[in-house]
Amino acid sequence: MRILRLLSDDEFEVEGELKIGDVIKTSGTLAIVLSLYHEDSEIRKYLGIEVGKIEEFMPDLSAGERIAKCFTLYCKELPKPGEEVDLADERDLRRIHLEGNEFSIPYLIALMKKCRDRLWIVRDYLDRLMMVIPEERGVIEIIKAEVEYRMLKSMEL
Repeated sequence: MRILRLLSDDEFEVEGELKIGDVIKTSGTLAIVLSLYHEDSEIRKYLGIEVGKIEEFMPDLSAGERIAKCFTLYCKELPKPGEEVDLADERDLRRIHLEGNEFSIPYLIALMKKCRDRLWIVRDYLDRLMMVIPEERGVIEIIKAEVEYRMLKSMEL
């Protein structure tokens, strides 16, 4: 997996097999996958040849790419296009949330604004944080209750 393009200071796109809610890391950044889309291959766009003919001779080139839009949770240095990306593990999540021996989620408001229509991503992420940082479970449960309240409030019953 690698970074395809930067969209803004806090968003970028990654090429690879990811799913919504995955937390990824680069050399100086941690980010969460917010959406996925499929981009047609460049050869299909420019040659104008029937898809069947391309797939017959060059199946790997005609397949296209799966692109993940990612939102930055933590950034020491901005990622660069072409940089390799890996899935983050529990140690990475603990490190950014317990920096200075104090629990914090500085990106939470920005993430909730970004996921206004899909707050379930934030809720699931908070569930993961509860498992990774069990000593802060009470605080995370309070935050999660607020996210669930906003989810219900936005629904029309």
